Amino acid sequence: MNIGVKSPTFFYTNSSKQSIRHLCKVHWEEEMREVIYRADLATDQTFIFTHRWDMERCETPVSFPDKVDWTYQYQNDFEWTVNLNRGRFMAELGQAYWLTDKEKYAEAFIKLMKDWMEQNPLTEQEIHDSEARHYNVKDTWRKLDSGIRITNWIKGYYCVRESVRWGKEEESLFQKALSLHGMYLHIAYLPHDKQSNWGFLETNGLFQIGLLFPNLSNSSTWLQTAINRLEKMCSLQVFNDGMHNEQSPMYHHEVLHCLFEPVALARKNEITLPESLTSSLDKLLSASLGMIKPNGRQPMLSDSDDTNIRDVLTRGAVLLERGDLKHQGYTTLDFEGIWYFGEQGFTAYNHIKASEPSYQSLYYEQSGYAIMRNSWDSDGHYLLFDGGHMDIVRAHGHDDFLHVDLHALGADFLIDTGRFTYKENEERRYFKESINHNTISVDNQTISTYVDSWTWQDVAKPVHSYWKSTNSFDYVEGSHNGYHRLDDPVDISRKILYRKPHYWVIVDTCKSKDAHDFHQHFHFSEDNLVTVHDEGHIQARASNGACLDMVSVTNNKWSTETCWVSRHYNEKNPSTKVVSHTRGSGLTTFITFFFPGGMDKDWTIKDVDVFDTRNNLFSKDDVTALQVDTPEGKDTLLFSHHGPNSFQMGGYQLTGEVLFIKDFEELTEFIIKV
Repeated sequence: MNIGVKSPTFFYTNSSKQSIRHLCKVHWEEEMREVIYRADLATDQTFIFTHRWDMERCETPVSFPDKVDWTYQYQNDFEWTVNLNRGRFMAELGQAYWLTDKEKYAEAFIKLMKDWMEQNPLTEQEIHDSEARHYNVKDTWRKLDSGIRITNWIKGYYCVRESVRWGKEEESLFQKALSLHGMYLHIAYLPHDKQSNWGFLETNGLFQIGLLFPNLSNSSTWLQTAINRLEKMCSLQVFNDGMHNEQSPMYHHEVLHCLFEPVALARKNEITLPESLTSSLDKLLSASLGMIKPNGRQPMLSDSDDTNIRDVLTRGAVLLERGDLKHQGYTTLDFEGIWYFGEQGFTAYNHIKASEPSYQSLYYEQSGYAIMRNSWDSDGHYLLFDGGHMDIVRAHGHDDFLHVDLHALGADFLIDTGRFTYKENEERRYFKESINHNTISVDNQTISTYVDSWTWQDVAKPVHSYWKSTNSFDYVEGSHNGYHRLDDPVDISRKILYRKPHYWVIVDTCKSKDAHDFHQHFHFSEDNLVTVHDEGHIQARASNGACLDMVSVTNNKWSTETCWVSRHYNEKNPSTKVVSHTRGSGLTTFITFFFPGGMDKDWTIKDVDVFDTRNNLFSKDDVTALQVDTPEGKDTLLFSHHGPNSFQMGGYQLTGEVLFIKDFEELTEFIIKV
């Protein structure tokens, strides 16, 4: 493996400065203004965290009139402290310097670098002494933050080093910072890091130090170590279906970013990396493409924010020359992409032909997510189903078994409520527990047992799953054992059929010996006006005028209540929650239709009697069969609750467990599941 580079090249050099500035001004003026605004604040030692990928957002400016207190906790939130010490503002000071030619940004970079280094010394002995604390030496020297920090400093360095203010003293101090971070990140690595997003975020920093600064005595060792770690982590953390093993879109994309940068830098410097690094990046990007909502955002599952991920797909399209990624990316190379790839990359992206992905709906076999679509258009239909286990390391996972998101006609309808905070309080608990997701609960108990912000007990596991997709329908089902812990165990199952492109039907079944209280929980987007027209018919109308009709065909009690939705860290807004309730024993069933755009007044839904081959009538506990009548024809749907059989219904006969008969201009019979 060739890893020796005598004169390494960063993403951008002084020769690309003018073209980068021109492209940013012409194509991304608003993003440029935001960067300069945050950089202006940083020159006054005032900090906000509003970048799209700031993991813990804070829009309130915090100022330090004298020295910066690098251990300060705004509103007693340690996440503010770590964001401060990750130092994205150092990269943005460098960008602002190039974009404006104003020396104040270089001066601020130098001042903050000196202040941070003066206040936060580190010795090798301190690192070794911190092993029992997982090598997190102190609040300002944690592994994760140090890996992020040094990459931000490096980005700023390659801009401000051309300043007249940058002399031998500044260069020497920066080299010392590189050496300290390299030493720390090389030592501070544990088996848990191999399995956690932390490992990637740390190792990206070590990789860049080792590659870009060969003058450092240990650079070749650090580089080889980083490559070895990345290779191992790819095998441990990236599922075959492309999802990161923590199953959080937010941290999936953080890991993707910290693999993207090493792969891109290696290509730029003609370094041969293990093939698994590029193939893992390719899989991560494919998973991102599959999950992207029609509005370009990631779902807010498992500690994720409502973040636009088109920039991720755009940069992936350039690096891997993938037209399907461009199809869902931006029309031109994104702001940060211009800094990564320059004018040459901008031109290359323009030449990539956008190609619609070869699929619409997708099932993630290892992570348990199912995505149902009718198109890749911005006004298309989108439903996400979460039927997978909680994340591998029990960190960012929420108690959201069988949760659904639903987006249609350019609007969010059913959504995950988000995360809001990592502070140990009742709000953290609220946003993680199952009752505050679009799930089914038994006796007002949660699926798994919340202990604290990062710990669960009685963690539910998937019992079975099934997926099938055709041009006419998508079907998914899943179940879990979360309520097996009750004195009278309860089996919970959710089946979802998408009859493209007209409606979804969700069939929830609860099987128990004794009587229990069962609830369905549905959380709507904050902009939805939710109206209960009559028992079992609810309409949500979004601010763009789009509507969703929700129609129940089982005899349940419905109510609405206020809930919270958090689209970004430190931000929450009131919204509407709809709850369906019934009490039952044996088999208890909820059947709910969802009509994007509203249910046509000429459509009707009715029960259908079902008989066996000897004309014996099946009970409702045995089978659910429904007929959807329209002026153009009818659909007949059958869901067996006791496995496959041969069924007669409405003049049809089919054998299986889940059946769909489409009788419009021509008759089509589908055995969805035998």
